[in-house]
Amino acid sequence: MKTSNRAPVAIYKRCIPVTKEAGLSLARKELRKLLDMLEVESEMRRAELLTMLDEIGNNIIRHAGNGTICISAYRVGGRVGVRLVAEDRGRGIDDLSKAFSRGFSEDNGLGMGLNLLRSLSDDVRIASLIGGGTYVEAWKWI
Repeated sequence: MKTSNRAPVAIYKRCIPVTKEAGLSLARKELRKLLDMLEVESEMRRAELLTMLDEIGNNIIRHAGNGTICISAYRVGGRVGVRLVAEDRGRGIDDLSKAFSRGFSEDNGLGMGLNLLRSLSDDVRIASLIGGGTYVEAWKWI
């Protein structure tokens, strides 16, 4: 049986708890470890990925208090993609259609976080249940 060279192959995955007390330092350390392992030398690419992590992590801390960020890398054909997934059990986002709009905030913030995440990512997906939490998935090809 021949396998497709386009099927994603997981090459790294770590999930890190995020809390108000612990902050994002462990998640940032884990992402830097992955970028070193993948030999990502571009400071711009590293800064983009760390900013993406900060945006999803700060949303967990700000809106839910705690949650999880999973950092993973996949090889698809000759490309490698970094995937960041944030999950929490906060109150959810009332209006997903506005969530990526510049200036939209449900708590009087600047409303730049998800908009910035979208502009830095190659692909972003978000799901939310009112009263049930939020799931954000962001990909960046390196």
